[in-house]
Amino acid sequence: MSLSFETALDLVAEQLKIPSKEHKIFLSDTASLANWINGALKESNSIFADSFSNLPATATYMCGNVIDVPANFNCYLLMDLKFPVFTEFHKDGCVYLHCNKEWGESFVSTIFLQNRIRNDLFKMLSLLPIVNCEERSYQLCYHTALYPISAHTIIATQLKTNSNSRIVFEFLLAIKLPISEYPRPLSVPLPESLPAKQMGYWLALPVTHFDANYNALNYLGRSHVWQMANNEQRQRWRLVVRLFYMLSIGNGTLSTIGIHALKHTCINLCERYGLDQADRPLSLKLMDMMNTHGSLKLTEISVAYKSGHIVDFDVHPDLKADCAKTDLLLFKMRSRMNKKTGVDLDKFKLLFGLLKQNTEDKKE
Repeated sequence: MSLSFETALDLVAEQLKIPSKEHKIFLSDTASLANWINGALKESNSIFADSFSNLPATATYMCGNVIDVPANFNCYLLMDLKFPVFTEFHKDGCVYLHCNKEWGESFVSTIFLQNRIRNDLFKMLSLLPIVNCEERSYQLCYHTALYPISAHTIIATQLKTNSNSRIVFEFLLAIKLPISEYPRPLSVPLPESLPAKQMGYWLALPVTHFDANYNALNYLGRSHVWQMANNEQRQRWRLVVRLFYMLSIGNGTLSTIGIHALKHTCINLCERYGLDQADRPLSLKLMDMMNTHGSLKLTEISVAYKSGHIVDFDVHPDLKADCAKTDLLLFKMRSRMNKKTGVDLDKFKLLFGLLKQNTEDKKE
């Protein structure tokens, strides 16, 4: 069956569609789990109590090859710090946070935040608590992922089911700074296509240890353009994430292109280019994502090394191979897109792992 590229992609997207009832159960259970975590933090007198308000946005439902994410998905946990802080800006272009002496050091260091949240979550989840959500029960555990750097992961595994389904909260820390209290500084960039008046907050992201400017105290200021995306734009990006995830499964690149990396890529593309990317056709958005995870990634790392912007960066051992696979996949997608005779739907589905490849197809 020969179809246009866009039609074939739409049919693949339709096949990946999550039934409305299942999506609602995912959102409901996610909210219940987040409420339990927030409540447990409050009971343990954690300084992060009531700071996890957007934890549900970091959730992913996973069951075999099926995944689902909320429309307002995020790779960052936007933390509303409940202790008073004030900002300071240095010549290095970074943001520094200070707090009252009663909280310890004047500086709110990135190491302090990372270690404190690790300790609080580990202490709270080390006994693998079970949380009941209506008719379903989940067992929780916590670990800190090596890739991406400084990511935190809470896994809620559903019990009494043969489906191996789970809800995974995976996130990077980000300090949410409301503009009404912390005006956005000029050093925090905003795409020219977006008026600053639409923003409700900006973010302070802990500088990673491999950044040449890292000193354990500094943060990077980001406007977080994602906050200005409307529901329709978010739904399209949500679909792109799920499509690329299926490509990662079908083509063996999950080692470095997992679900968190894809969410992070979407949000970074919006940060860099504004929301125009969200309004591009589905096929072009998907290729934008693929291009980001191809050899371009290796080039950017190499340039950053040579320019001295990053140091002691641990490259994932599978990164080079995954980039090469993604380049090949991008070539196949472009070839099908430009094919005048149309796209064979079954062969197209093979790229997404939606059909099993037989011996004759392998020979082709």
